[in-house]
Amino acid sequence: MNMRTLKYVLGLGLFMLLFTGCDDVDDTPPRLVDMKTEFVLPAPSRLTNAERDIIQAKRDAYEEAIGN
Repeated sequence: MNMRTLKYVLGLGLFMLLFTGCDDVDDTPPRLVDMKTEFVLPAPSRLTNAERDIIQAKRDAYEEAIGN
């Protein structure tokens, strides 16, 4: 076997390996039938009086800055 024939045989082998190595691949997993579509958010915690005062001060500063 000379070098040219060896190149063709290796090229053909790589070509066959490239196209026969993979089956049909599904890009997405199958959809679950029993998956829940309803989400429950946790209840927010109550603010303390100090936290309410801080928020109100920020609101007042914001409204004063925009001119309302």
